[in-house]
Amino acid sequence: MARRYTVARRRLAGPRWSVLLAGLRHPRRFFADLLERIRDDNILTVAAALSYYFFFAFFPFLLFLLALVTLLPVHGLEDWLLAQGGQVIPGEAYGMLERTVRGLLRQPRSGLVSVGAALALWSASAGFAGVMAGLNRAYRVRESRPWWRVRLEAVGLTVGLSLFMIVAFVLAVFGGQLAKLVGQTLGPAGVVAARVARWVVALGLIAFVVATIYYVCPDVEQQWVWVTPGSFLFTTGFAAASAGFSYYVGHFGSYQKTYGSLGAVIVLLFWLYLFAFFLLLGGEVNALLEHMSPAGKMAGEREAAPAEVQAERIARAGGSPS
Repeated sequence: MARRYTVARRRLAGPRWSVLLAGLRHPRRFFADLLERIRDDNILTVAAALSYYFFFAFFPFLLFLLALVTLLPVHGLEDWLLAQGGQVIPGEAYGMLERTVRGLLRQPRSGLVSVGAALALWSASAGFAGVMAGLNRAYRVRESRPWWRVRLEAVGLTVGLSLFMIVAFVLAVFGGQLAKLVGQTLGPAGVVAARVARWVVALGLIAFVVATIYYVCPDVEQQWVWVTPGSFLFTTGFAAASAGFSYYVGHFGSYQKTYGSLGAVIVLLFWLYLFAFFLLLGGEVNALLEHMSPAGKMAGEREAAPAEVQAERIARAGGSPS
């Protein structure tokens, strides 16, 4: 019985795809509940505040990343970083980003690896600290972790994201050479396998970063899930919105005419706003599924209920383990 209960709990604990599918059987009620949460948590305003934090954390993060690169035998990351930014950041904002990065690169490299880099790391971590506050709002909990722990976790997430970007750069640059080497040894099948493995690893890294944000940032006990409905919504939604916004800015936008020299800043701020909105929206979906789940936590709960309480909830929901 205990084993069957464990299986039922894992099957019903959110945020899970099975809970989402159960909720979508009544789409009207599900989306009404989601819209009510969005309104009650006021995520449009919270996203605006987060974009403010992100804006001030963006360039210190670049400074820390460049300082980190000077400690590693990695060359060409700067140009690759700018190339990747050019694919997702609207043109006017990208121009400002490129000028800033080029200006940092013109500074003596020894000056980057200094106390200034540590201060840049501390400033960049403010963005993740803001994400923690926003996701706590989604789960309806107050922050109970000491301020120093919150900040240390934010610093750790910032360092982890920096290392992830360096690994992604290595895969992008040297993945093709590795595929050729494998092809010379194993033939055409080896080339295909190496390229597939390269993309699988890259997508796995992206999934790991997003899952870590949703796992670490809210002050609630959670089970590790590689791809949650919220993380999938964030990744696909932000990618689509970013592409659409870039196309609009490139073909129809007139921010320079409206805002003058501040046009690039406004574009970057709005792009960061989209990032913050979809990040919070994914958190709201995960929190809703968690609170919908019979074996999950109720709104405001940080830890899972005792086993007998969960068993009672599962039984009331028609998923009794017995």
